[in-house]
Amino acid sequence: MSELIIDRLALKLSGLNESQGRQLARLLSEGFAAASLPEGASASTDRLQVDVRARPGEPLEALSERIVAQVLRDLQRTV
Repeated sequence: MSELIIDRLALKLSGLNESQGRQLARLLSEGFAAASLPEGASASTDRLQVDVRARPGEPLEALSERIVAQVLRDLQRTV
């Protein structure tokens, strides 16, 4: 299993207050810590930009899961 190291994660969060932003950051860190890189995914890339928009009424847990999944999919495509 490859190790995933994220040096910097920048989020543009509209519609969330500070507490929600912190909660989302915590959920993302937990999600990335538990994630495994898919077979053939690149563990190293200079920059990766993903666009995941919150759905109306979507819980932060679901949003964080979608963000982690999208990052992992995009890493698989960078090979």
